[in-house]
Amino acid sequence: MNKDIDNLLARYFSGIASEQDMQGLEEWMANSPENQFYFDELTSLYTKLGVAGNAIPGPDTKSAKEKFMAYISTPKVTHPTRVSDTRHKRFYWNRMLQVASVAIICILSFSVWKTYFSDHEVVLATQTTSKLEVLSDRTVVNLSKNSKISYSSSFAKNNKFVRLVGEANFKTGHSGNGRLQVQANETFIEDIGTVFTVSAYPDSNYISVRVSKGQVHFYTKTNDGLKINASETGIYNKQSKTFKVLARKLDSLGTGSMHVDFQAIVLKDALDIISNAYKVNIKTSDKSISNRKITVNFDGEDVNKVLQIIAETLDLKLEKGDKGYLLSNKKN
Repeated sequence: MNKDIDNLLARYFSGIASEQDMQGLEEWMANSPENQFYFDELTSLYTKLGVAGNAIPGPDTKSAKEKFMAYISTPKVTHPTRVSDTRHKRFYWNRMLQVASVAIICILSFSVWKTYFSDHEVVLATQTTSKLEVLSDRTVVNLSKNSKISYSSSFAKNNKFVRLVGEANFKTGHSGNGRLQVQANETFIEDIGTVFTVSAYPDSNYISVRVSKGQVHFYTKTNDGLKINASETGIYNKQSKTFKVLARKLDSLGTGSMHVDFQAIVLKDALDIISNAYKVNIKTSDKSISNRKITVNFDGEDVNKVLQIIAETLDLKLEKGDKGYLLSNKKN
């Protein structure tokens, strides 16, 4: 048993001891007070090593200890030892303590390596404020509030794949391997040297991609989608599984034009698309207004004309202020 005790203890402290191992450990500890003392010292050593800074994931010693103590139900009979035997065993236990300590350190070192050097998911999320993040390939991500991106810790080594929930602006970096690819719900946006913004909130029926510079490929696994160029916004309807391009041409800093055909679209989704296309803030005074549906066509009108048409169609009042536009019910 003495010959294999270091392996048995290593299995115990790594949390993989079998029922037979537990029985063997109980019998070994019952053989002498020195064994029990050695086990307690080793347990103390492991605890000090395993919880340092709460950064090293350790084996489940609590669970293993509970299993082990379940076997100890009756007092154990020990035998007196001679002085010479005690000295010999003390030297032996010191040596064993060194061996077992090395085994524990190896186990912990492997845990550290697995945690910090193996491939794992990196998550960046926001709540009430936006956040700027620079990825390893020098891609600059401006993450809007209430949004989240996730990517592999090996990002840009083999690919540049990012998952997005919410909204973010991407300014593509040029180092690393592969093209930047953003997954938003069921859609994919593949960069072709661009600056673009993706809006993909879970409560919206639409995913929109606005390209500021360059070009992107906007598609799904079953639909080849479309190519979106600079100054264009593409939308994807989650229900109909269709893509459309909203062409936007700036006439001046405050105005623009777009071509779109809204068919029975929820007003909230329509306003999200218009807000993204014209970079303006549009709100409704009541949730019931946002849930109303509208069917309307636009062909080159600026944002003021677009909102006037929507207000007239739904019999709403349109107000323009310093912070944007407000749609509300008309007072009787």
